[in-house]
Amino acid sequence: MQLRFRWQAVIAVLILVGYWALFVAFPGTEGPFLSKTTNIGAVIDTYVFGHPNSDDWTTINFLTSTVTTLFGVWTGQLLQSRRSHGEKMRIIAISAVVCLGLGLIIHPWNPIIKRICTTSFTLYSTGWVLSMLVAFYWFVEVKGYRKWTFPLVVIGANSIFIYSVHMVLQGWLNRAVGVFTLKFTWLGDFAPVAQSCAVLLAMWYLCYWLYRRKIFFKL
Repeated sequence: MQLRFRWQAVIAVLILVGYWALFVAFPGTEGPFLSKTTNIGAVIDTYVFGHPNSDDWTTINFLTSTVTTLFGVWTGQLLQSRRSHGEKMRIIAISAVVCLGLGLIIHPWNPIIKRICTTSFTLYSTGWVLSMLVAFYWFVEVKGYRKWTFPLVVIGANSIFIYSVHMVLQGWLNRAVGVFTLKFTWLGDFAPVAQSCAVLLAMWYLCYWLYRRKIFFKL
């Protein structure tokens, strides 16, 4: 984070290429990206923890996730700069197109897979996030429609908190809220959607309680 942008960019490219090469070098029994329990990520998890993750998620995802974090840092620095709205939107839009394009171009050789956070997934998902950011930026910052964003501001002010609550307490909250909602069983196929929204509302209220008291968790 203390390096100049060009060196951060070089390191990001090396991480993406190196991560791809790591899976190809240790392909597993069914190939580098099709093997769920014998790819290099699962092998490392088995060595470190004694077993692969039950959902086939690999711990070494943190490598390509580092690049995702860098994209976020660069975007934040751009938004904080003194460039005009037009310049900011143009740079973000071009970056989105480039990321989406690269992700799709290398997809035949490096499939877009979230559970192992492949290089193509990192680029492709970043492209979509940047595309949405352009739309939000235009709607909120350029056009000035801001009041509707309050629920999002509450979550954004304590994003680390709500992420931690989701990871640690989501199951407990789902059961606790289900006592009062009966998990919306009368809605049939839409019951899981309604229940998930109810749990999300409970987590949002926790953030709102903190927001009102100006309590913010930061790193």
